[in-house]
Amino acid sequence: MSLFQRFRQIELRPTPYLLLLTLALTTIGIVMIYSSSFFYAERFYDSPYFFIKRQIISLMVGVVAIFFSIRFPYQRYQKLVPYLMALTLLVMILVLIPGIGKQVGSARRWIRFFIFGFQPSELLKLTLIIWVAGFLVRRKDYIGHFSKGFLPGLIVLGIFSFLLLLQPDFGTAVLISMTLLLMIFVAGAKPSYMIGSLAALSAIGSYLVVSADYRMRRITGFLNPWDDPLDSGYQLIRSLTAFGTGGIGGQGLGDSQQKLFFLPESHTDFIFAILAEETGLMGVILVLVLLVLLLLKGFDISLKCRDDFGRNLSFGITSLLFLQSIFHIGVVMGLLPTKGIPLPFISYGGSSLILSMFLVGILINIANADLEDS
Repeated sequence: MSLFQRFRQIELRPTPYLLLLTLALTTIGIVMIYSSSFFYAERFYDSPYFFIKRQIISLMVGVVAIFFSIRFPYQRYQKLVPYLMALTLLVMILVLIPGIGKQVGSARRWIRFFIFGFQPSELLKLTLIIWVAGFLVRRKDYIGHFSKGFLPGLIVLGIFSFLLLLQPDFGTAVLISMTLLLMIFVAGAKPSYMIGSLAALSAIGSYLVVSADYRMRRITGFLNPWDDPLDSGYQLIRSLTAFGTGGIGGQGLGDSQQKLFFLPESHTDFIFAILAEETGLMGVILVLVLLVLLLLKGFDISLKCRDDFGRNLSFGITSLLFLQSIFHIGVVMGLLPTKGIPLPFISYGGSSLILSMFLVGILINIANADLEDS
């Protein structure tokens, strides 16, 4: 029996396969969050364990979330869509209200519950993927029709993207837009609709970049960070330095220099750079392989699913995790403009971790339901 045939046999067991990959990624995340945040937490929060303790609590909640989503029949999400949409719209508005939404810098993206923060944008990702998956089933015969099958999706996407931009959270708006458009395109939308939508989004994005000085500086810092190494190009230069010093085998766990207050957001938006510095090319390849295996399994579940809603839902979930991973890695490697996008399962952030684990549970649920029906 060939190695490929053995691999295909393993693929037929989605629960242990996906749980093992999730365990591996979250374990790496816990180690890297502790390593990258130790000194920062000690100086600014009087405890080197400040971030890691919170992430472990979020991981525990994520374990509950993943097993709940494994057992909860995914078909029922269609009936919950109106309630999810109403709840999501409510929290997306509440986060913009001073005193309810917590402001960090110039952004208001969190709602605080006691010592924990919740990002409504994470709930938005889940809600819109479920809504589009169901919408594509209901409008299956009209998906090639602009006003009946394509325009309603654009309207809903536009409303929530506008609320995201008010926070402002341009990166998440782009991530969600690309995920939903990809779902609609794969379901059968005409290429001309997609080209027109992408052209319109590009025009809007260009206007938003030009109209905001900090976004424009991010673009110029991305195009040539060495033109302004102490300001707009600083973070990218430090990130590239981390990759360069990591080499093949890395500097060793805990021995990163860039996390010593040189690289901002080293435990969140740039954690992959710290991983590259401490574990080198070998660690980078390991994480990439784990992510690719998880994503390939997600797309495999979508291709094999015989239920339209399950197929759309699993494709949307996998596309979101894929695009989010690409965005994060592309930013820290200087391939995309700097934007705060966490790396699924690995970056610090309770809302992101819990959502990622919940989404994996839904994938397992869909795969198991399909196996039971076969």
